[in-house]
Amino acid sequence: MSVITAALGQIDAIGAEGELNANPADAVSFDLDRVADPVVLPDGKRIYPPLLFGEPIDEVACKLIDTENPAASRFLRLTGPPGTGKSQVARAIAYRLWRNRGREVEERNGQPFYGLTEMQVGPASDEFTFRYDFVPAADDGGKVRLVHSALVTAMLAGELLMVDEVNCAPERALLSINPVCDGRLSLYLPSTGHTIVAKPGFALILAYNPGVLDGTDLPDAWLSRFPAALEVRSNWPALVKLGAPEPLVAAAARLDQLRLAGDDGLVWSPQFRDIESIVELTRRVGERVAIGFFVSDLLEQVTAGKIQDAEAAAGCRMLDEAGYGHLRVGASSKIPNLHGYPRAVAG
Repeated sequence: MSVITAALGQIDAIGAEGELNANPADAVSFDLDRVADPVVLPDGKRIYPPLLFGEPIDEVACKLIDTENPAASRFLRLTGPPGTGKSQVARAIAYRLWRNRGREVEERNGQPFYGLTEMQVGPASDEFTFRYDFVPAADDGGKVRLVHSALVTAMLAGELLMVDEVNCAPERALLSINPVCDGRLSLYLPSTGHTIVAKPGFALILAYNPGVLDGTDLPDAWLSRFPAALEVRSNWPALVKLGAPEPLVAAAARLDQLRLAGDDGLVWSPQFRDIESIVELTRRVGERVAIGFFVSDLLEQVTAGKIQDAEAAAGCRMLDEAGYGHLRVGASSKIPNLHGYPRAVAG
């Protein structure tokens, strides 16, 4: 019998009483002394970079990048499910790289800027996405202007660009920037007839979930420029350092171990971002409402076909193990719930 099946059976058996004292699972402990020193971004965000063979990943990544000669750089691919912290890793890398260059934090568009631009692509992207953006003309109502894309801006300014969910873009969009990603670091702009070449300081990071359905394979020509593939998993000890309740983090880590083992049919489990959100919402609106929001989000994902109902049940089992069983309602309760946990339903 799988862990999910057992969890569902226990939920059905005990739901009528409205209480669940979860059996202790395999212990998960965190060696907080091995957590890397935090990177504190200019906006106050505290990031604990994950370790790669004992070395903070932001330090490792900076060794791959030659800020004087971009052609000598080897760029990083960050892979992993949504919510594991890929964007946080990229921000930690960018901030360390910016400081290593002796640059001061600037202000750009009203926000602290430390050399990183994040670009989101998707199924609607095309061969122009990486070259141009269209923005409203402030002095000419109803018209738009052609401006440089985030990629072109980063190349000309010598800055770091993270392309998020890159494998969600169609193949034609990716192939259109082969000259940038295959080692030439150049890009032709049809609107001006000019070819631009990346300035010193330019670097690229790709972030994506390799398990996404109907994802686009990265062009083979890119692999020599992006030979460093880093699998990003949720940095559970960092969550504890950030103040998350250890029982909740331990329960999430246990469930994630089951997903990674692949023995119980789990494709999804709550990740760093999900647990961080529960903690932040609890701080703002209290435990009951925060858990209600989390459970309603689970239901929405089940309804949309993003996760299975059994995975949502496993998420509720995680709440049991973390000590939230007192929030449960009985099977006969008229309160809208998901596997015994009240949903956030107004009215």
